[in-house]
Amino acid sequence: MVLVGEFFLAGDDESAARVGPRKSHDFPAVPCDGIYPDDAVFRWETLLTGAESPLRHVVPMANDGFTVFAVPQPLCEALARAGTERLRTAAADWAEIVSEIEGEMPPDSAVDLLERLSALIGSCGERGPSLYCWYFAP
Repeated sequence: MVLVGEFFLAGDDESAARVGPRKSHDFPAVPCDGIYPDDAVFRWETLLTGAESPLRHVVPMANDGFTVFAVPQPLCEALARAGTERLRTAAADWAEIVSEIEGEMPPDSAVDLLERLSALIGSCGERGPSLYCWYFAP
């Protein structure tokens, strides 16, 4: 199964709903190919906050395997506040979980993704755009 997607910043749900595979955009983004981002978001939030928020789908997944969702605010805040060591620990724990369930997840790749997401969120300030994710799993 091919998994492609990206986390991106957008000003509102309407703008976020226009993003997807083969649709160019100018939003700041971090690719997340090869993972199930909705599952990852749940695990990251649990690892960083001890809680799990429901996802709010902007474009619900249909038979085509495409979806867009808003990343829960508690996770965004945790990613923005987490220091390097906290992100690395959460990433290593996530990589171990994913490797046991879905297949190999190199810890360095997990760390890189969480650090890039933290930087992306940190770049927008407190009142900036929201974090969304689209992915396609045909």
